[in-house]
Amino acid sequence: MYIIIVGCGRLGGTLSEELSDAGHNVSVIDREGSRLEALGSGFNGLRVKGIEYDSKVLKEAGISRADYLIAATSDDNLNITVSLVAKETFKVRRVIARVNEPSKKSVYELLNIQTINPTELISYIIKSRIEGNSR
Repeated sequence: MYIIIVGCGRLGGTLSEELSDAGHNVSVIDREGSRLEALGSGFNGLRVKGIEYDSKVLKEAGISRADYLIAATSDDNLNITVSLVAKETFKVRRVIARVNEPSKKSVYELLNIQTINPTELISYIIKSRIEGNSR
């Protein structure tokens, strides 16, 4: 699969490396060149420096052939914007965005953007472990 990951922080960087190592074609976009360089020489994907929602940058990243776009930045407004551009302008069928502020989840839902909420997931895992140990 061809996957574009927007944001190369801890989540985006880790995901980029893992998906690339699993044999997927990965393109990662970030406006900070140092984050892209942090992927190291073992990363086989494409690194694109630029404004994440800019059409020219998305085209350079290969959005016309993307099976997935994952918006993994730490900025909800940026994740929403790039998700909408991918869905509406470039017709990417599978878009997943990271929700950073749980109170903004309803905005993503209203815009019909599929999400992953790390805070919610971590809370669930911790509660599961607590409940698992209490039995």
